Amino acid sequence: MPNWTLFTTLAREEWRLHTRLFGGWRFGLFPVVVAGFAVAASVALTETGTAAGTVARWGHVLALGFGLYSGTAAFAGSDMLENVFGRLSLVLSTAATLPLSRTRLLAIFLLKDGMFYAAVILLPMAMGAVPLARGADSPVVSGPLAVGSESALVAVPVAVLGYWLSLSLVFAFGMAVTVALVAARSRGVPIRLVLAGIGVVAAGAWVAGVGGHVGRFLVPTAALEALAVAVTTIAVSTAALRAYDPTYARPTRTASDRFARLHDVLPVGDEALVAKTLLDLSRSSGGVWKPFVSAGILLALVAALVGVVAAITGIEPSPGIFFGGVLGLSAFTTYNWLTEFDSLESYLVYPVSVEAVFRAKRTAFVLVAVPTVGAPYLAAVVWFEATLLDAVVGAALLGGYALYYYGLTVYLAGFSPNEFLFDAVRFATFTAGVAVALVPTLVAGFVVVPPSPTVAGVLAVAGLGFAGVGVVLSSRAGPRWERRHLEG
Repeated sequence: MPNWTLFTTLAREEWRLHTRLFGGWRFGLFPVVVAGFAVAASVALTETGTAAGTVARWGHVLALGFGLYSGTAAFAGSDMLENVFGRLSLVLSTAATLPLSRTRLLAIFLLKDGMFYAAVILLPMAMGAVPLARGADSPVVSGPLAVGSESALVAVPVAVLGYWLSLSLVFAFGMAVTVALVAARSRGVPIRLVLAGIGVVAAGAWVAGVGGHVGRFLVPTAALEALAVAVTTIAVSTAALRAYDPTYARPTRTASDRFARLHDVLPVGDEALVAKTLLDLSRSSGGVWKPFVSAGILLALVAALVGVVAAITGIEPSPGIFFGGVLGLSAFTTYNWLTEFDSLESYLVYPVSVEAVFRAKRTAFVLVAVPTVGAPYLAAVVWFEATLLDAVVGAALLGGYALYYYGLTVYLAGFSPNEFLFDAVRFATFTAGVAVALVPTLVAGFVVVPPSPTVAGVLAVAGLGFAGVGVVLSSRAGPRWERRHLEG
């Protein structure tokens, strides 16, 4: 089968999956929403004194993180999709039944994914360069495609195009890195060894003082740097595809009766449903460490943001308030891991109500989220030397906002939190709901340092109030999604 035929078939399948899942106009409107957020964020940051180059760098960080996540798409299997669409056969799976090269099919799939996300996500993100393009001397315009013109009619389109290509290169590099890690795993390399290797390389780069060179590589602003990223991405991708073993499967293991033991020790209601959720998490790829890794990545990004903001404004926020408010966002990823390979339909064969299923998910979420966000938060307040009052208020915000973000997620998305990714209406609603709680908190964390007793009291009450809203939303999620399920 010609490569072009495979590519167009895979692209058509991608489009049909998204339009069927989110609805045509809701999916089509999503890039517009992303572009709106990108422009608004750029305007807000530049008006508060943030340099254009700094805004552009953070855009590259987001693109790299999204690339690292997207690189796993071809290896995740169809379990999650079948939970949404029912039984299906993906084009990517046809290599098992048709005379197609698994490596060639996988390479075309990854190319299709890169181009798809570059158009749907990265191009709207690049619209954030519009407020940054102040002329030819702008850090965004002075990249590989700079033309040296002061005309806005030339500078703005060139800024957007150059920024988009730069984001796309970094995104592709992130995908290539993830594919290489998966390929190493398929050859029997222990994941601990892979993570240890990454840690050693990162530590070595920090000790050697080459962080600036790494930063310029990941934020290419010159033609030579862009060429280096492109060549490296192609080399890593080629080596990974050649090394990947499509026949690899995790070794079969004999599992003990952990369900009974877990069921007996859980001091909560709906023990069986809670135990099932926890076991599903522990037996999935990555196990119980996945929520910790997600929270750790968020902690690292927030810690870096504190340093950037402090360097620009000369103001360091109250660490307890700042980290407590932002780390609560890990509630979304934690809940996503708890429902990763789950579906509401799978519970219909059991004599349990939909409301009981959602209630059990909330209990499992609390059991997993407490250590998941508690450990990073404790590390943050100790490292940044938070005052006792600040640390206590931050803990109240962390617990309250985590429950609120969880309730908002489960109410809007039910068992499919990933639907936020391409559903414009739900994504906008979720973002607005997060902003209502988080933005005033971050402002207070920057304005009043350290927090006064009055501000601390107001924020603590706000944390408790949003926790109550989250509990109400999660309590109503069961009846809401049961009704929607019955209505089809």
